[in-house]
Amino acid sequence: MSKSRNNFYLAKWYLDCTDDHGNTAIGQAANMRWHNREVPYTGLLMYEEGKGAAERSRFEDLNWPNQMGDQIIWEDNSFGISGWWEADSPPLTARLYHSEKGYVDWQCFQPRSRASFDIADGPIIQGLGHAERLVFTIEPWKIPLEQARWGRYLSEKDYLIWIELRGAPPRQWVWYNGVAVEGAVIEDEAVHLPQLGLHLELGSSSTLEEEKKILHIVQSLVEYVPGFNRTVPRFFLHAGEHKWRSRGKLMERGLVKNEGWAIHQLVDFTRAEGS
Repeated sequence: MSKSRNNFYLAKWYLDCTDDHGNTAIGQAANMRWHNREVPYTGLLMYEEGKGAAERSRFEDLNWPNQMGDQIIWEDNSFGISGWWEADSPPLTARLYHSEKGYVDWQCFQPRSRASFDIADGPIIQGLGHAERLVFTIEPWKIPLEQARWGRYLSEKDYLIWIELRGAPPRQWVWYNGVAVEGAVIEDEAVHLPQLGLHLELGSSSTLEEEKKILHIVQSLVEYVPGFNRTVPRFFLHAGEHKWRSRGKLMERGLVKNEGWAIHQLVDFTRAEGS
């Protein structure tokens, strides 16, 4: 693990897969270092039509995804997951934040993948997927930030990736089929690309998560890193997080160009209760 000047380091993988029917699996593998303590994390979020969302996690025995050329393989038998992602698009990278205190790097190894996610005692989900990693060398609550939005839309013909950090100053990164796009307007139910004459409608949304996820994770971390909760400010602890799976409809000058599935989220630090 790299060292940072403020004794904080976090690396977090995110991998997902959605089939033609909208069934979705999202996996996360992460490791955080704070001073002299390290804590691994593995998480799985499943969404099945007719059953809704279910989630499980652990803070031990981390198995990192393994990159081999254009493939990523993630095997964790004790956690009950087995998945592979084969690149169907070139990688993307961005430095989301940088200061004398540290930085945040985003590495999207596979904006769009051909993927399969096999869950023990559950379904095998096969379809289009996405694989990325975030690296923090600064505590997230030290980044000037009011809201964070992220999303990915995947279809057989097109894909769209977006990140928006609203704060001082606001910053935005959007890629359409791997090409950077400026001037996007990102909302909960739509992404507008005026320069390209494109409009992504996000309809028939199902909630994957709607809770104080940061608070829940930090409360669990206290067992492994005593006192960590006292370092995290209340506005950050009580941020609201919303994650959706939506049916995306990409419109071009009023006509449907193609359809696919989108996963997108909002983390809002401005409406945090108890802050």
